[in-house]
Amino acid sequence: MQGGGWLTSRYSHFFWKLFLFLSGKNGKSKILAHAGYFLLIAIVLIWVLCLWLSLVCILYSQPGAIIDSTTKVAANIWKIIYYSGFTLSTLGMGDYVPSGDIWRVLTSIYSFTGLILLTMSVTYFIPVLSAVIDQRKLGITLGTLGSSPEEIVLTSWNGKNFEPLISKVDALSDSIIKYSQQHRAYPVIHYFHNTKEKSAIILQLARLYEALLIISNQVDKDKRPEFQKIKPLLIAYENYFEVLSEVTHMTVEPSAPPVPGIKKLLDAKLIINLSKNGFSGEIEHNRRTFMTLVQQDGWNWELVDIKNS
Repeated sequence: MQGGGWLTSRYSHFFWKLFLFLSGKNGKSKILAHAGYFLLIAIVLIWVLCLWLSLVCILYSQPGAIIDSTTKVAANIWKIIYYSGFTLSTLGMGDYVPSGDIWRVLTSIYSFTGLILLTMSVTYFIPVLSAVIDQRKLGITLGTLGSSPEEIVLTSWNGKNFEPLISKVDALSDSIIKYSQQHRAYPVIHYFHNTKEKSAIILQLARLYEALLIISNQVDKDKRPEFQKIKPLLIAYENYFEVLSEVTHMTVEPSAPPVPGIKKLLDAKLIINLSKNGFSGEIEHNRRTFMTLVQQDGWNWELVDIKNS
């Protein structure tokens, strides 16, 4: 529940950077659409191969640890690789056997370990793919709010208040928190890419976050919703950033993205007095984090906020 291990996390990050390079950093590339599935299979193969290699190294370190069951001749390196493979897969061919009690016990331990690892590897696929489906569902749901931060704010305003958005706060915050915790448990879902811009999860999360910043910091105070009503969403985002810092290995962009476009909001008189203070340091760091995520997903910030001003 604390994310991927040291080897798995770094291998996944390198694997994704390779696919991103091959795609030309194009979020619409079909190469990126298949990266998650290939990575999931590759991770399981690495687990198996590393365990296999460890047994080979231990057995090869002691000549005569494994012998031919008929001739009693010590096995060479290729026979040890073969023996280690059928031990982990629990096939039990019997043509090569341990030469002593220590090696018999070790063989038993690795047989149990191999059985558990192979079984867990297969069952690992099911919750991961379920989490990917939830991720895509959240992306589609967020996509219905609007295609830019400004549009999300406008569609959330009914002429009197922000009830259209407030009524969805609890459901959206629950979905984002669930997505964050699935990220923690299965970091590999971060690399399951959606090539459709309108439902790409990173773009949609960034748009909603920018819209929340506009509503909570720039919308006229007389029209701004009570903080407690949007607080669940802000807390959900805090949890999201916390999880990202734990399970990813990214260097955050040094500069923040441009401020959101607000021309239509000014025309609708939702914003009257523009604040010249900007956002706080923590908020700017979060925005830089989103900018980094957007770029690492093969997109650019202009797709998050298509300005009309």
